Amino acid sequence: MKFKANNPATVPTTPRQVTQMKYNRSRANLLLVLLFTVINLFSVTFGDTYFLFSATLPMLFPATMTEIAADTEMMAGLGLLPEDATVLIIVGLVIGVIMTVPYLLCWIFSKKRPGWMVAALVFFSIDCLLLVTMYDLTTVIIDLLIHGWVMFYLITGVKHGFKLKKMPEDEPLPTFGELVPEYDVTAKTETPAEINAPEETEAPAEDIATEEDSVTARSFDEIMAENQRTDL
Repeated sequence: MKFKANNPATVPTTPRQVTQMKYNRSRANLLLVLLFTVINLFSVTFGDTYFLFSATLPMLFPATMTEIAADTEMMAGLGLLPEDATVLIIVGLVIGVIMTVPYLLCWIFSKKRPGWMVAALVFFSIDCLLLVTMYDLTTVIIDLLIHGWVMFYLITGVKHGFKLKKMPEDEPLPTFGELVPEYDVTAKTETPAEINAPEETEAPAEDIATEEDSVTARSFDEIMAENQRTDL
């Protein structure tokens, strides 16, 4: 079963992330097999129905024990009393649950170890072989298609699991600190001498006018003195 991520932030962007997504998809299908198998253990025992997308071997035990408990002649032939029917049903159910434990372990430990995905593939391959040999193929055609679907994802899970193990880890994205303010490169840069030089202040307009008048007055007196010396 495929799971599509609607959040853009979860969309894989690197080859490792794509491979990891495909491997997680295979593990998700394995989890579905586990869940539906557990559900079928109780549905077969108490309701005589079952759902697809599950393993066949674990269901054989509760289904067989339930049939024996419902047949009084068979119970008598086995030397069992009618009161033992409940015990048979419980025993079959417990054995079926135990048969699903390997799938649970494979799903848990395959998160970091692809070898457990290989084990899940082996277990389900045995289940497929049992389905083909024990039942009429015309009556279990849909089960065969579902088993083929699961086998495809388990095989691809093994492939992508070992591929993921050989791939290098993605480098972490750089962390960005505070933004550095931009400076105007065209602005004039002051030299150290200009920085240390005393600031020049402009003289007031009145002082400038007084200095000009004094210069003019001194020049006139000097001219008059020179004229007197010349007349003498």
